[in-house]
Amino acid sequence: MKDNFNILGIGIDLVEVDRIKRLINKYPKFLNRFFTKNEINYCNDKKNRYIHFAGRFAAKEAVIKSIGVGNKSLKLKEIEINNMSNTNNNSIPKVILHGSALSLANKRDIEEILISITHTKEYAIAIAYARGIR
Repeated sequence: MKDNFNILGIGIDLVEVDRIKRLINKYPKFLNRFFTKNEINYCNDKKNRYIHFAGRFAAKEAVIKSIGVGNKSLKLKEIEINNMSNTNNNSIPKVILHGSALSLANKRDIEEILISITHTKEYAIAIAYARGIR
């Protein structure tokens, strides 16, 4: 299937699950600073919440790279990774941008950002593709 969208940016990120676990346990404000309520609820409902937080953290960093800006330019909380059910009842991650992240994506003609996340007990990795018309 051919569409009129072009890949405008690609981002990838790798996160150690233990690093995220230490940050969550050491700093009580960590979760609310970097994750939305929806993300926190989703991850907390999982058996091993730390791998899911690590996956979302990696996804947010990958999204920033796909938009084409430095890590300090956007707030991670403005990038939300939400899970949606597809036609096969599988849960797939979806990127929802807010605030300055949305404004910057619009400015760069980004129509959508596709994300893929995977993890093991030790690592989480995510790749993001920014698509748009240009």
